[in-house]
Amino acid sequence: NTNHNNHNNHNNNNKMTTATSSSLSLSPQDIIETGVSIDTFAPQFLWLPMIVAPRSNLTKQLMGSLVPILGLSLVHFIIVAVAAGQEGATSQIALFGEVFDPALSQWGGMTKMFQFPNFVAEEWPHVLVWDLFVGRMIWLDGIDRSIDTRIA
Repeated sequence: NTNHNNHNNHNNNNKMTTATSSSLSLSPQDIIETGVSIDTFAPQFLWLPMIVAPRSNLTKQLMGSLVPILGLSLVHFIIVAVAAGQEGATSQIALFGEVFDPALSQWGGMTKMFQFPNFVAEEWPHVLVWDLFVGRMIWLDGIDRSIDTRIA
């Protein structure tokens, strides 16, 4: 009887472990979607102090460091790595070569690239993180030169 109870407990534990692990696993598209959301909304909260209170100590602590930019860049890198591992990614990367071929239309190449959801998922965070990086540099320059950069 004890063996029967132990066997049932073991089966229940396996079922619970399987249910828990399957509910915690994310698909590649879930990872990409989550990364895009993070890199879309997090920069807004980092821009706000540079605009509202550019000279405050809190803003200087938060944005004086490259850590926020590096963190968002890591999220962007994860999006790129996961997207590059998807089916068809190699042909999409080869298509990207058209953008840098002077004999072809660069605009045409980019237009083709934007037809792929994973390219859009990579490009959007790239733009937002880069803009934040450049905005931070303008803000730092304004602090150094005592210039109000809120409208820059």
